[in-house]
Amino acid sequence: MKNNRVTRLGQELRRGGILWVPFIPLIIFALAFEILPMGYIIYSSVHTATGISLQSYSRIFQSKYYVVSLRNSLLVSVAVGIIGLIIGTSGALALRSLGEAWREKLLTLVNMTSNFSGVPLAFAYIVLLGVNGLVTVLVKEKMGLDLYGTGFSLFSWTGIVLVYIYFSVPLAFMLMYPAVYALRQDIQEAAQILGASRIHFWRKIGLPILLPSMLGSFTLLFANSLGAYATAYALTNSNNSLVSITIANLVTGDIFPDPSLASALAVIMAGFLVASIVINERLKKNGGGVGQ
Repeated sequence: MKNNRVTRLGQELRRGGILWVPFIPLIIFALAFEILPMGYIIYSSVHTATGISLQSYSRIFQSKYYVVSLRNSLLVSVAVGIIGLIIGTSGALALRSLGEAWREKLLTLVNMTSNFSGVPLAFAYIVLLGVNGLVTVLVKEKMGLDLYGTGFSLFSWTGIVLVYIYFSVPLAFMLMYPAVYALRQDIQEAAQILGASRIHFWRKIGLPILLPSMLGSFTLLFANSLGAYATAYALTNSNNSLVSITIANLVTGDIFPDPSLASALAVIMAGFLVASIVINERLKKNGGGVGQ
């Protein structure tokens, strides 16, 4: 009987081992490109010439330059996340009312535009809205309005937010569309039959259904904007202080490179992302009972 138990245990272990085989490439990928690099960054952030120390973190919070770069990145990411979520959700709601053929065409177009970012996107905006851009010149010639005379500048914080919104709106659209599509028309019709007004429907039924997806989408938009580098660098050439540009300058600086300080900034930025995810999960749990 003991031998039978050992045999059955061995068979179960072998079956379990076979089930793990498809996950081996994923585990290797996660170790090579996520866990090990993150571990090295954390180690580098506390490793100095004198040994293990939190000196890099202390320097960051004692320096106005680094604090301002963190603040700017957070403000830009929050603004882009809110604006992108509003426009993307509105677009997804509008798309629901179209026919199947139009929906497929527009979804394909949105999917294509969501992949257009980085330096090519910055160059496209410079061609359109630069000092001598196509739209800038046309507006000045046809309407007599000098955009840059009004205080607008593509190479300012306004320009950065505007360009970030371009690749955030399609992402928000694609993230919110499944949730909006699940909000079937017959649910709204049933609520109206029971006497609910349009405002009451959205306050008690529509928004509570969409809220988890909206919170999750905002978190992704926030993270996407916080980590963006190429677009902002191509627009501002490091003139505006963003944490992603600051990290790049500390790593590739020709005069005073400081990988330890760059790693500490990266860890702080990762901490903001983790905090946003935790807050998102808590809000979704607390919001689960809204409208019940």
